[in-house]
Amino acid sequence: MKKLFAIAGAFFYVNCISQTYLDYAASSHINEESLKEFIRVSKLDGNSSGFNSHAKILQQIENNSAKTIAEKLKCSPENILFVNSATIANNIAILGIAEKYPKGHIITSKIEHKSVLNVCKHLEENGYQVTYLNVDRYGRINLDELKNSVTKNTCLVTIQSFNSEIGIHQNMKAISQIIRKYPKIVLHSDISQSFCKYPLDISLLDMATFSGYKIGSPKGIAALYIKDKNLIKPILFGSGNNLFPGSKPTALIASFAEAIKNYKFNLQIIERNFSVLNSEIKKIKEVYVNSIEPSHVFSVSIKGVLLKDIIERLQEYSFSSGCSCLGQGESNVKEAIDPKGEIPSCTLRISFSDKVSEKNLINFARTLKLVVENLRKEKNISDSCDNRQQNHLNSVIENLKNNLNKK
Repeated sequence: MKKLFAIAGAFFYVNCISQTYLDYAASSHINEESLKEFIRVSKLDGNSSGFNSHAKILQQIENNSAKTIAEKLKCSPENILFVNSATIANNIAILGIAEKYPKGHIITSKIEHKSVLNVCKHLEENGYQVTYLNVDRYGRINLDELKNSVTKNTCLVTIQSFNSEIGIHQNMKAISQIIRKYPKIVLHSDISQSFCKYPLDISLLDMATFSGYKIGSPKGIAALYIKDKNLIKPILFGSGNNLFPGSKPTALIASFAEAIKNYKFNLQIIERNFSVLNSEIKKIKEVYVNSIEPSHVFSVSIKGVLLKDIIERLQEYSFSSGCSCLGQGESNVKEAIDPKGEIPSCTLRISFSDKVSEKNLINFARTLKLVVENLRKEKNISDSCDNRQQNHLNSVIENLKNNLNKK
């Protein structure tokens, strides 16, 4: 029996590694150096919350890691708060502002990550006002709507710099220029998908959320950039840091810094591959491309097929339908860019790194084209059979009615 399980496990492993991975927006491959650093630091004794010699070694590792990340962001190490996930960072940022400004007003967009939207909904239920900015067909907010949404009670604006489902960049410079006219308002952005990939001036923001596993660290580590830690109030309580108390995951912090040192993202290759994929995907009839800007995220909606059927027939490729944290129900991004429901619900998100070859993307697109064409043919044949059966049934019913009328 053990041998059987071993064979089955080996088959599953080989099958997985033979797939072409096209879900980098969900998680990137672990960087070898980052993993080595995690293992090395994991073997060290102690707890960085202590005061003995072992604790001091761990504290130094954390301080050095903060310096590495601060150098990347061009800020001070004191501005970095380590947490366990981007979701936690978003909660600390938004709830921390809400705690400071009871019953205040928050502005966000309809295409934010659920860890932003669900916190905002919770605050609405507890007396806060929230404005959800509309977006256009490709996810861009209207800057005039942002200006007109500001009130005397506005305390926070939280806008994602780069959307993980359709790959749209928001104009953070223009957004910052609007918000800077109101010194009381805090500007936060979830930059998890753009961190280390696309240029961003962190001085435009008061707070920013980012995570490690999008760039090659093990899962379980993220950070919140805070320009001034007095901007927010604590929402968690315990020993240690007053904004995120408890023992720190030193090994994960170290691996995060190591991932940053080793992460490379060739924007030219990304833009070229996006163009190739876009060209090939558009050879499929009746598709709606949802990604207007070249990036590592490409979203397409396809008419006349079901997503579950495509997934079933494209098992040699790993992709997704949208954000990996979406859960059940239709994407809020899809609803926001398509309020009238004109875009097909079958939506694929293909996300890649600069290590994914042009050939792999072409093969994916061409295989997808064949699958879509076959599924549509099968549906037409099925519909035709159903129509013939229905017509026959209608004819039988009509004959019975005629016979009854004659009697």
